[in-house]
Amino acid sequence: MKKSILQKPIKRILLEKGFEHTKNDSYAIVSGDSKTKIILNIPSGKNGRGFVLGAQFSDFGKFDGIITHAVMHQFDYAYQIAYPETYEYTEEQIEEVLHKLLTDYHSYITVGASAIKERIDEWTFGDFSERERALILQYFGLPGIDPYSEEYQKEKVDLMSNGGMLSMPLSEYLDHKDFYDNYKEYGAKIDVDEKNSKVRIHFFYKPKLYSQ
Repeated sequence: MKKSILQKPIKRILLEKGFEHTKNDSYAIVSGDSKTKIILNIPSGKNGRGFVLGAQFSDFGKFDGIITHAVMHQFDYAYQIAYPETYEYTEEQIEEVLHKLLTDYHSYITVGASAIKERIDEWTFGDFSERERALILQYFGLPGIDPYSEEYQKEKVDLMSNGGMLSMPLSEYLDHKDFYDNYKEYGAKIDVDEKNSKVRIHFFYKPKLYSQ
């Protein structure tokens, strides 16, 4: 389907909710704490590009509402409405997904940084070094973590049980290749993009089995 048709109901709803268009497919809104900017990157019309959430803080880095400049990202809806070149989504389907997204992210939009802190493990910190990641945690008053521990990896896998994606520079992946390759043991797919020096680890939905 055409990008304009795909994005028309999304843009309308976001503008009605107080978001502003910042650049390309990025829309942003300032949270209730006045220091947090929530950014929503909407589907681009290309297969594999769903919704990506980002966050910026007025006293920590850029505050321009552009998704590529976000300090943090969340990918819970990265595969929603993500294949418009393959499927013809109806306007009702698009609106249903967007309303559910806005409901799930309501606390981020209305409260801001403190709501993010409460669910910090659901966010990724982009293409940052471990020192920069530690600074982000310190910003929230949280202790540092060992991002290459088995415990951390299992927690990340649990958080990605509904699907999602990790993104990192190729150099980071190569420096800790054994650690990241171990995600394949949990059913993840590793996409190495040498041309752009990026690596993405894709997690897929797995229903949980409960004993009777």
